[in-house]
Amino acid sequence: MICTLLFPSIPLNLVRFGVHFWRLIMAYLKKRNRYYYVRYHSSVKGVSQTITKSLKTRHKDVALKMISKLERLESLGKIDPFHPSFDPIAALKEVENPYNCRTVREAIDMFYESKKHLSPATIAAYKRVLEYFVELNDLEKIDPRRIHLKHFERVILRKEIKTATMGFYFKHLKTWWYYLKKRKIVTKDLIDQIREELPKVRSSIRPKMISEEELMSVFEKFDEELERKKKLPEFDPRKVQHWFKPILALYYYAGLRKHEVGHTPELQYSGLKGQNLEYVDDELTFIYLGPTKGRKERFIPICKELRGYLEDYLKIRGSVKNDDFIFIYQGGPTKGKAVRGDRVYYEFKRYAKLAGVPTTRTLHGMRHQAITTWIEDGFHTAEASLMAGHSSQQVTEKYTHLSVKNLKRKMDKIEKRKAEEAKEEQKKPATQIDTVNYFFSETSYSA
Repeated sequence: MICTLLFPSIPLNLVRFGVHFWRLIMAYLKKRNRYYYVRYHSSVKGVSQTITKSLKTRHKDVALKMISKLERLESLGKIDPFHPSFDPIAALKEVENPYNCRTVREAIDMFYESKKHLSPATIAAYKRVLEYFVELNDLEKIDPRRIHLKHFERVILRKEIKTATMGFYFKHLKTWWYYLKKRKIVTKDLIDQIREELPKVRSSIRPKMISEEELMSVFEKFDEELERKKKLPEFDPRKVQHWFKPILALYYYAGLRKHEVGHTPELQYSGLKGQNLEYVDDELTFIYLGPTKGRKERFIPICKELRGYLEDYLKIRGSVKNDDFIFIYQGGPTKGKAVRGDRVYYEFKRYAKLAGVPTTRTLHGMRHQAITTWIEDGFHTAEASLMAGHSSQQVTEKYTHLSVKNLKRKMDKIEKRKAEEAKEEQKKPATQIDTVNYFFSETSYSA
């Protein structure tokens, strides 16, 4: 039998002594039928009390560690071993998991708090789905561990909603459930069972993506409009949108998100600044981004085309300090202020319409195009994920199926190489062995 007292940690032949206020408490390690138990004994003013609880382990070293943790909790006043509902296993689990949520409401509010860095639109989407999930299933005051598969099915797999809406609900509920699982608030793999029942949805990424030819036609239309405006008597050169081309180039070639370049006061990380430009040997080489939406740092190599647009703009913009926004309005009532991401979107849509570019093209579609191009040009999925700032490589893998044309391109290269090798083979002069073989074949034919 091993005896411990729950106050100071002074070992003496595996015995620790102490006084918890005026109440003397001792914890003994006992073994019954190969399992270990903790037995508490207290004495208050000569009145003794004893209680025994199973530790549900056969291993002595594990049991000793458990008692050590329990004694710490008791000394801090976080547990009362003599309370009728006391469970040592549950008490230890609660300590091991600091994210203790007793209700679904607490679990959802904790999730909202973790997503404060996201845009208001994204947060609103999460709230729309989660609040509906709680209301429909009446889960407000339920322990999250009591959530069942049927609760998800009622929301996601309703027959009267469209496939895209099912995907919308699934996506947001999945993120919330994975958040709870990661913090060990829940343990069941319920959301993965729903995934198997979801109807297949055709990817909607491709229609949003813009080709380089389409982007150039937008730039041409911008130049045409600028030339037209220059002829007007009210033309003000300070109001020229010199930022338009370099910002779109950043979306298209560097795969940045709308508000990683354009500004919005609702997001702390929004708007590209001087500190985000990295030079190597006096040459603009990288875009550096600290943690943004995906909470990951990124270094994005600047390609030749993008460097040209940025350098041309910076010549007009002038020197940029580390904390200065790179893209600013240079005239009008908003002079000196950062260019808004929503303004960029509006101008892009306006010039795209003038250029006859399909209306499905978006700024985020340029990001999709950039990531797809990286993969097609030979970047590994892990490298593309790093540059894109995705939360996981799995997010990036959805772009691999968009790169099937790269397979055709590689096959064409193989066939071209084979054709060139065959052509070279035909040009080689006949060797002595070839001549002898030819002689014998001719002789044999004549005979």
